[in-house]
Amino acid sequence: MPEPGLLQQLLGEARLPSAVRVEHGPLSRLPRLFRQPLLQQPDRLADAYRGPLSFGRGLRSPQTFDSRANAGALLQLGLTVFLQDVAPTLPGALEFLRQLERELGAAAGSARLSAFASAGDDGVSCHYDAEEVISIQLLGRKTFHVAPMTEIEQPCGAQFGPEMVAVENLYEQARDGFPDPAGVAFQAHEMQPGSVLYLPRGTWHRTEALEPSLSLSIVLRPPVLADALLGWLQPWLLGDARWRKPLYGAADAHSRELQSLLGELATRLKQNAGSTILDWNAAPPVDSGSLLRVPGARLRLTPAARPRVRLEVSALDRDWRSRVTFDSEIPEALVPAIEWLQQRKTAFDLQTLGRHLPHIAPADLRQLLELLVKANGLRQLVPR
Repeated sequence: MPEPGLLQQLLGEARLPSAVRVEHGPLSRLPRLFRQPLLQQPDRLADAYRGPLSFGRGLRSPQTFDSRANAGALLQLGLTVFLQDVAPTLPGALEFLRQLERELGAAAGSARLSAFASAGDDGVSCHYDAEEVISIQLLGRKTFHVAPMTEIEQPCGAQFGPEMVAVENLYEQARDGFPDPAGVAFQAHEMQPGSVLYLPRGTWHRTEALEPSLSLSIVLRPPVLADALLGWLQPWLLGDARWRKPLYGAADAHSRELQSLLGELATRLKQNAGSTILDWNAAPPVDSGSLLRVPGARLRLTPAARPRVRLEVSALDRDWRSRVTFDSEIPEALVPAIEWLQQRKTAFDLQTLGRHLPHIAPADLRQLLELLVKANGLRQLVPR
């Protein structure tokens, strides 16, 4: 029999449940990721972790503080420590998250892995998250108190709870009143090592550690439909010079032109943009649109053992420093494609490249373009 998927191993279901779900059992039944040496003591993970973290005293105040201090030292002070992104620290975690995203049909980067470590007399204050959460208890015992939040359906943005700051995009969602857990009936779930709890987005919860506790949270935040539309809309509009026109003068001076542009946009959306928008946000294949060389990117070929050559790709990072983003051997037959790309200054597509190089298999050209996109040598453009 084939091995069950990751979600099946965690929650006993192949799909995300529609309500709170808890599964109890030995830690040994869970994927190997959750049984590795770094997770056998909170101090070991805390000492190895170098990413962003925050801390607080959740049972006393919802306020948390970002810190660059050593997480182990904060734990020794009796604080609850939130390690925001432990995937780079844990061997196999990034591959685990990418596989889970594929199982869920979620865009790459939708899942992250965080950790909570608490002293025996602390926890997390009451709030809801605008994302799905799978909590895996690794060490110690902890109680989750959970209840549905009914004021906002499918909340989007950041977490919210009593005495927490409301982020800007929450106001439009809260026209019927801000969520309030007062008077809500909470249900308690006792978590022990090996327990797994699933919380749909918008679930009130607070925690109390009954003893020193360590848990991992798989946080799922795929793009929402609004994200998909906005992620496609702005670059699509900026590709048309009429939408780049600066607004000087009275508003009514531009109203007629705007009405015309809005009419064209509405027609485009009604005709065929729906599937294009969703495909674009799910990392479309390189043969579905145009590509453009990234400014400052360099493609460098050097000899290697035939029939292969060495390709090095370098690109500028956010600090304008050149970084090597790819360095490996490729088939020598692809050298004409690299040389063609080195000379190309305008946008192109796979079909154009194929017409110039008909002797190279389209599948090989597609694989090369995918590699260069990942290496930040090429940028995919919004399909028009």
